Amino acid sequence: MKTLLIKKTMTPETKRTIILIDDNAILRTIFGHMLQGFTDYEIDFHSFKNALDALDFLDNNDICQSLMPSILFVDINMPFMTGWELMDVLENSTDFIKRTKIFIVSSSTSKSDQEQLANYPFISGFILKPFGKESIYEILKKID
Repeated sequence: MKTLLIKKTMTPETKRTIILIDDNAILRTIFGHMLQGFTDYEIDFHSFKNALDALDFLDNNDICQSLMPSILFVDINMPFMTGWELMDVLENSTDFIKRTKIFIVSSSTSKSDQEQLANYPFISGFILKPFGKESIYEILKKID
């Protein structure tokens, strides 16, 4: 797990937790650097190489304590547990689903992956890799 505090004056009420779950170490690093340039609000960034590590973090940390909704970016194809399997686990966490915006990030252009989105109405969107910081900033600005 990599944790990156983007601003120093965070309080639990004002920070926004952003989590990226992706097995690509380079993407995790680049994503963290992209977030450093976003200054509209305070960010507490965590990245994980697999869904099991992320679930362990979520089980041990109440990321829903902030007044601002948390954002979860999840890759589909990862070792140990796919993004879809993670969605199966998370859909039973009603409070988490209500307080978190979830985006699938994937390089998959598979029609079956697009159709799979319909099984999870709590997913806020699908982001096709590769993506630039502008597309991430646009998402971050829209969520409140």
